[in-house]
Amino acid sequence: MHTRVGSADSHLIGYRADVDGLRAIAVISVIAFHLSRSWLPGGYLGVDIFFVLSGYLITLILWREALKGQFSILRFYERRIRRIMPALLFLLFFTTMAAMALLLPADLIGYGKSMLATLGFVANIYFWRDTDYFSRAAEAKPLLHVWSLGVEEQFYIVFPLLIAVLARFWPRATFPAIVLLTLLSLVANYLALRFGGAAPAFFLLPTRAWELGAGAMVALLPLSLTPRGTNAGFLAIIGTIAVLVGIITPLPKYGAVPVALPVVVGAMFLIAAGQIQLSPVNRLLGARPLAFVGLISYSLYLWHWPIIVFAQYYLVRDLNIGEMMIAVVVMTICAVASWRFVERPFRSKTMTAPTLYRSAAAGVCVSAALASVLIWSNGLPSRMSGEAAAINAAVGTNYRCPVSNYLRLGQSRACVLNLPSRNPVDAKVVLLGNSHAQMYAPVWEAIFAEMNMPGLLVPANGCLPTVSVNISRECTDIAAGNLREIGKLPNVKTVILGLTWEHSDLIDPNGNALDNRNDATLAQGIDDLINRLQGIGKKVVLVGPVAYPGWDLPSELSRDLAFGHSLEKPTSLPAEEFQRQDGAIIQHFEARNDIGFARPDTVLCDPSRCNYVIDGRSMFADASHIAQAELFRFRSIFTEALAAQH
Repeated sequence: MHTRVGSADSHLIGYRADVDGLRAIAVISVIAFHLSRSWLPGGYLGVDIFFVLSGYLITLILWREALKGQFSILRFYERRIRRIMPALLFLLFFTTMAAMALLLPADLIGYGKSMLATLGFVANIYFWRDTDYFSRAAEAKPLLHVWSLGVEEQFYIVFPLLIAVLARFWPRATFPAIVLLTLLSLVANYLALRFGGAAPAFFLLPTRAWELGAGAMVALLPLSLTPRGTNAGFLAIIGTIAVLVGIITPLPKYGAVPVALPVVVGAMFLIAAGQIQLSPVNRLLGARPLAFVGLISYSLYLWHWPIIVFAQYYLVRDLNIGEMMIAVVVMTICAVASWRFVERPFRSKTMTAPTLYRSAAAGVCVSAALASVLIWSNGLPSRMSGEAAAINAAVGTNYRCPVSNYLRLGQSRACVLNLPSRNPVDAKVVLLGNSHAQMYAPVWEAIFAEMNMPGLLVPANGCLPTVSVNISRECTDIAAGNLREIGKLPNVKTVILGLTWEHSDLIDPNGNALDNRNDATLAQGIDDLINRLQGIGKKVVLVGPVAYPGWDLPSELSRDLAFGHSLEKPTSLPAEEFQRQDGAIIQHFEARNDIGFARPDTVLCDPSRCNYVIDGRSMFADASHIAQAELFRFRSIFTEALAAQH
């Protein structure tokens, strides 16, 4: 085993250059994915490798200290502060300066909120509620990547104490206990994905802890089970294949099996293969160039994403190859400088703990004050043109159910809409569908309140609410489960359906692909759902299609205006084009006299075009969801459609 000084805390457990090499693979994968998703479709799974490495290294340190009776929670957190805070605060200073120069008001407010969440190590929770990691809108959030720090630091609130207690009272039970907890977290991840909770499964600790636990399992692996010799070499090869397969051709995202499973298992195998004696693969990972990238990987991870985001934010497009190379050079220079002049000095024991605490506290206070100013000043709107600011105000404002409004509904969940009792049995009306139903929830809730109708939102985000056709078998199961639960609600008289209408790929309940030309298959699926609901005594209101831009209009258009770029993308759709796309299916459901049919297109479309911008305001919060401030425009047509069923 190598002994030269390298990564943080290596003096406590001995330095392994191959571990730094694996760190390098992880950070390079993430950077490649963020530069171009087509290069490494699973490159974002490098973060999962980081989790495994973190769980391994921290557990190894804690276990050895605990067995020697040297464990100190204060010393542990001192090491974490030295490791995390200086480089993070250094980054935040520069990103805040760049944000104030470049970000439009709504984006600057969001930056300020994400900065406060970052300082409190709850960025993962903030971004869970704020955005989809894989969405286009996420690419305008300079601190999105620090969600992973939130997961780690939340894990390390409880985990050190657990290890200390187990080491003192039940040392032989420690390994089985960690295995059990890891498996429970993996099951939680699976169940979250299985029942439509892809976002919490991605961002939250309970569904991510299994990856840190996987590393902890390797650290606690009994000596008798630790691979060596030929077995270690074979295990390293399998681990390498698993990691490469994971980041090059990942499993279907949000499928039944957690997409990170191959890279997590692969990382475990690679770490275990070098525990006693380095295998040939581990020696290759420990090559000096890779090991050096691993040494600077924390700073490189911190810097890479803001540099990419700010460049693309200003250009209002993806980077070309030349610009990508410049970005890589800049992020590498920043990372080396951060590692050499920030990370290493603060890790040095020559800086006393009190000085460290005072410096970190001062940095946090100043950063929090700056973030608060950005929020309370409404994003410093005077910096930008009023036209750009008015468009930008819609960014990311589509409605999302607050966590406090969620309640359990069978194996799924529902959201309170004018339901004071918070008991689903008391609901008289249900808004059912995906995010294109949820986006209308505030205006429906106002209507329910006016009509004294307790209601529920039953979401199937990312899916269709239809049972006979859907976009995946998992979605079919979710839709069928929601339908069963609605059937169990005796007081529900009306179900309002909202959904996305543009689908080229649909399947039947057996997973067979269906032809959806001219939307005929989707129409049959909606008809089937309506008939099923009517069969259990429910009246139905259907919210029809609306023309949407298909590109992140409020963000991109406002930046084009602010930075003086030419406006190339359309801000409306010709009315005849909308009729060609959706006219037939609209006509089909207008002909059904047994349902209420609300047509949002009549609000946004005039005889010549369907407008994405009205009176200088964006109608959309992103590429397809209506901005919450514009929902008032739809109230009359929704009221009429609901009244038609009562």
